[in-house]
Amino acid sequence: MALTQLLEARLRLSMAPGLGPILTGRLERDLGGPLAVCSATAERMARVEGIGLKRADMIRRGIDAADVQTERELIEASDVHLLSIDDPGYPSLLRHIPDPPPLLYLRGSIERADAVALAVVGSRQCTVYGREQADRLSGLCSQAGLTIISGGARGIDTAAHRAALRTGGRTIAVLGCGLSHCYPQENEPLFEQITAGQGAVISEMPMRSPPIAENFPRRNRIISGLSLGVLVVEASARSGALITARLAAEEHHREVMALPGRVDSVASVGCHKIVREGWATLVTGAGDILDCLGEAGQTLKAALGPETPQDPSRTLFDQPNLAGDAAKVYAGITTEPLSIDALCQNTGLAVGAIQAALMQLQLTGLVERLPGNSVKRRK
Repeated sequence: MALTQLLEARLRLSMAPGLGPILTGRLERDLGGPLAVCSATAERMARVEGIGLKRADMIRRGIDAADVQTERELIEASDVHLLSIDDPGYPSLLRHIPDPPPLLYLRGSIERADAVALAVVGSRQCTVYGREQADRLSGLCSQAGLTIISGGARGIDTAAHRAALRTGGRTIAVLGCGLSHCYPQENEPLFEQITAGQGAVISEMPMRSPPIAENFPRRNRIISGLSLGVLVVEASARSGALITARLAAEEHHREVMALPGRVDSVASVGCHKIVREGWATLVTGAGDILDCLGEAGQTLKAALGPETPQDPSRTLFDQPNLAGDAAKVYAGITTEPLSIDALCQNTGLAVGAIQAALMQLQLTGLVERLPGNSVKRRK
């Protein structure tokens, strides 16, 4: 497998211990890109914010020790492709989160229509009710044109992926381990079916990375980052699904939805909690989910039936000229941060219309959402 110099540099950086996406980004900005980072001395790296000499020494040794040849052989043997953040095919929504993975390992394919996606997350030890509802809602949303994103785990994740496949839709499984592993093992046939033409199995981790607990919170941000919104189907009070939901709401500015369960069910405590706290919307059907996704959801809702477009992302987000609220909102945004409240005042539009327009503009890469509920144009 031939690698460009840039891709090999990114591969070395992904294999260096102590170097996550945020520090990688800082090093690249300060030193001038991945090739420059790979050739920099530890002393030069140490001058970058958050590195220090001890960490710089570890990173330098890790870059030098990276067994790129073996990694490349594993990639080729597993029919895996590498997708760099510099690649035009890299998912646009994921590129714009605060800490996007510089490199994705991918089996299968990511298509332009996958930009219109719903994350479905929940408990591994789900109830029969949870599994049935994850299947129902994921299947209906898949039929509407949404790609279903989940984590490939037992329980709710597996039900969501299978529903998308059953209805002929697309689905992406984001794993918390390297793609040399199949975790959980019993999902190997599921992953094979996904990668055979209905989606992708992806990871940001080197091929031999084990499925250990510390990897899964990192995995969760990718699930959220790939999606327009996150649906939580059954979650206990300390469920990992709530980590994904909170990332979606607080860092990625995505819509968060929760399915209610029995009031005395431990499996639904987390869902009820996030609705009660006011940062998730209670949903009971696919129509509710599409309503939460603003203009994107409404366009899909209107397209349901025999005339549903084969490529919903083209219908939704590839119009050559902005029109309506999207044009008005874009005209009101500059390259300086602007609060949503100020944008409402400047345009005369309601908050709901602003949010729907911003989702379209964000997906096309025209605007950037910032912490503090503000936005700016991308330069």
